Amino acid sequence: MDKVLKFLKANRIMTLATSSDDVPRASIMEYTMVGDTMMFSTYPGSIKAENISKNPRVSFTVGHIPVFLTMDGTVAEASQKEKDAYIETQLEIRWNNFRGEKPKYVEDWNRIMMERYPEFKTLMESGNMKFYKVTFETAYFTEGVWPPRAVKMGK
Repeated sequence: MDKVLKFLKANRIMTLATSSDDVPRASIMEYTMVGDTMMFSTYPGSIKAENISKNPRVSFTVGHIPVFLTMDGTVAEASQKEKDAYIETQLEIRWNNFRGEKPKYVEDWNRIMMERYPEFKTLMESGNMKFYKVTFETAYFTEGVWPPRAVKMGK
C-alpha cells in the first residue's frame, strides 16, 4: 500500500472512468492527494458528476506503460473541511514560495484555475464546483511486469 500511495503522490493526472445506465465515460483530469486521500473537483453539470450522483463506483488509471496504477473505488462528495484542505494543498503545490505572503486561498485558487483553464472563468467565479474524495478498494500496480498485482486497499 505504501508504494501505491507514494506513486499517487508523485503524479497528478488520472483517467477517471464513471458509468450510469450501462454507459461508460472516461475523463482525463487532475487530482490532488490530501494526505492519503485522493480528491478532485468538477463542474456539477458535467457527465462525470451526473454519473457519480447515480453510481459512485469508479475506476481510474494513473501513469503510463510500463509503470501504471489502476484502482477501483467509491467516490463521495467532500465535506467543507475536506474541500478547504484540498484547496490549501493545491495552493501549497502552486505557491511554495509565495514571497512570504499568505494567500487568500479562495481568491487565489480561482485565479490559478482561470489562468490554467480560461474557459472555466464563469464557472470558477460562480463557486459552483463539486469536490469529491475517493475511497480506494483495489489497486492493480504494474511496474513493468505482467500481470499487474492486485493490492487490497482500505482499513
